[in-house]
Amino acid sequence: MKRKKNVLLIVETSRAFGRGLLQGISHHILEHDDWSVHVEDRGLLESTPTWLQNWKGDGIISRTSSFAVARTLRRLRIPLVELLGNGQQIVPEIRSDEDEVARSVVDHFVQSGFADFGFFAIGNAWWSQLRLEAWTREVQKQNGQIHVFPQAGKGHRVFYPVWEPKFDTRMQRWLRYLPKPIAVWAVSDALAIRLLEGCRRVGIQVPGEVAILGTTNDTLLCNILTPPLSSVDLNGFQIGYAAAERLSRKMNGETVPKPPVLIPPVGVIARQSTDVVALPDKEIIIAIRFLRENAARNISVDQIAEAAGISRSTLQRRFRQKLGRSVEKEIMRTRMDRAKRLLRETRFALSAIAAKTGFATNDYFVQAFRRECGMTPHQYRQQIQSVIIND
Repeated sequence: MKRKKNVLLIVETSRAFGRGLLQGISHHILEHDDWSVHVEDRGLLESTPTWLQNWKGDGIISRTSSFAVARTLRRLRIPLVELLGNGQQIVPEIRSDEDEVARSVVDHFVQSGFADFGFFAIGNAWWSQLRLEAWTREVQKQNGQIHVFPQAGKGHRVFYPVWEPKFDTRMQRWLRYLPKPIAVWAVSDALAIRLLEGCRRVGIQVPGEVAILGTTNDTLLCNILTPPLSSVDLNGFQIGYAAAERLSRKMNGETVPKPPVLIPPVGVIARQSTDVVALPDKEIIIAIRFLRENAARNISVDQIAEAAGISRSTLQRRFRQKLGRSVEKEIMRTRMDRAKRLLRETRFALSAIAAKTGFATNDYFVQAFRRECGMTPHQYRQQIQSVIIND
């Protein structure tokens, strides 16, 4: 019998993103069944385990910003895949495609008509700076107005800057003076929670005045907040799977692509914190709200126009002027967003999802999804969930 390879995982279990990575790695292990894995419950910033320098094995997947841990790992002279790094001496071999992350963020807000965009971060961690640079480029493409929290990009270059009491006052001052309405992207869900609390303290409505979007999509945290927090899913599952595949190739002596390997995000998971339309056109706001509330009922353009109190031709013309797309495109986009959420978060059969998203038949739903998303609903579900669900 062929010996299983002994693999060490130094990946945090304390954060949703780390657990997503582990799910992706686990899926690869289930498919190949040739690893024996050692993993411990740990936090992201923990120091070098005392036993690590004497560990014997065949390969390691690590997610650490600690130079001390990285030095110990390299001394072992064992095939290694690093997923984090400090942006200087240590760099990640596989990471999120920050350009695609920023594009999904800005597109999400542009679709709701925002012209002012805020960026919320503290410190100048390398991953935060990458997001800021990518976000700035995307906002500029849309001719949007940029508003960056003054603490972003300042301070010592540490991986996870620590929140200080003085930031509360600065955040609240920043929130008061931001133009309204505005769409703000926080580089982590933890900072998005700080923003929600800051808005509550100074009496700013979310999402009415400030729409807030987090990052990493910690489902438990996002759903328990008031209002529930929209967030970007960075596709930790796929990053973890790709890391396991890369380590397998390294352990087999194969050549691997030059790092970094960039993984696109799943996209924005929309919840109530960004459920707003930022347009100075009352009829179009009414139309969009009616559309979003009733898209699953297979509504027509005429019904939307009637709800807004304007003619069909006026509705179509103003939709194109304000949002740059037709009413039909907005109906389809809304249905696709709902379908993706049901595919991600439920085990409903495809026929049930088709019915819940306004499609007359399952075949029509599959064809429309393939046309709009470049893959079938089943392929989408397989890509983002840790188990294969047979519909």
